[in-house]
Amino acid sequence: MGERLNLYTHDGQFHADEVFATAMFSIISDDLNIVRGSDTDIPQDTVNWIIYDIGGGALDHHSVENKERNGTHPGTDVPYAACGLVWKKYYREVLEALDCPESYMDTVFRRIDNSLVIGIDAVDNGYDPVLDAVSGLNLDDAVKSDIVQRAKTGMSVSQIIKDVNPPWNSSMDPFDAFMDAVSFAKDILLNRIDSIISSLDGRDYVMQCIYYSGEHMMIMDEFAPWEGVIYSRSSYDPKAHDIWFVISPALRGGWNVQCVLLDSDDRSSYRHALPSEWYGLRYDELQKVSGVETAVFCHPSGFLAGAGTKSDAVRMARIAMEKQK
Repeated sequence: MGERLNLYTHDGQFHADEVFATAMFSIISDDLNIVRGSDTDIPQDTVNWIIYDIGGGALDHHSVENKERNGTHPGTDVPYAACGLVWKKYYREVLEALDCPESYMDTVFRRIDNSLVIGIDAVDNGYDPVLDAVSGLNLDDAVKSDIVQRAKTGMSVSQIIKDVNPPWNSSMDPFDAFMDAVSFAKDILLNRIDSIISSLDGRDYVMQCIYYSGEHMMIMDEFAPWEGVIYSRSSYDPKAHDIWFVISPALRGGWNVQCVLLDSDDRSSYRHALPSEWYGLRYDELQKVSGVETAVFCHPSGFLAGAGTKSDAVRMARIAMEKQK
């Protein structure tokens, strides 16, 4: 797949930005000549070599001049690192290698950039968007520090990649560790791209389900990611705006009835809620309270309930609507 690519990046400790950049090249071609070296051994042949995260060229970001030239990710203050620079330049080659439809390419590019690449670039540049956001607020320094620390509750993909570096007391070959990290990053990237393409593939089906929706219910005979489609269309499509519940097959068997959110950013705001007396109940208890014979569960927060049959899932939605009157 693809012609041979000669790649040169820096040696020493590796980071997520050049690891993911290398993973992108590994999708374009399975014939890679990868050299990790110092800034004194950089190939002079820039036609046959791709040099990134080192060397001061178009795919480097370390000098003041490069940072000014590269700018920031669109609409943000996040500077580019090698990951973002390679993605911006080579994303079409990556997506073409994966047979991504032409009509999807710009959307996939933006979604990968916004959901994965921008975070990697931010960490590599030492840019903390939360710290940047609170720095201009009129808050006590201790409060600002607390906000920043609370925002660091999750483990970033950059830290996960960093941990693949051989420990100080390890005999593992650094290049082998680098290639392990690249393989791991490639899986992450492929899964993210596949997820986005899959959601785009399902968009037409979801729009068809919206068209046939009625009585505040959208019924799907097979599941496809629907939330983004409904919320994006609700401001101008009366049919999407009118949906309160989505009934679809459950991955574990049976059927689910899920509440559509009033505010897509607030996971507890429902256009119409399920009955509160169902919350947290399962099987016999829920069947007794709801009167639905095959009722299986209701999530403790009330956003989702399940039944053994499609007709009973629809019935649960109808009961919820009756209780709203």
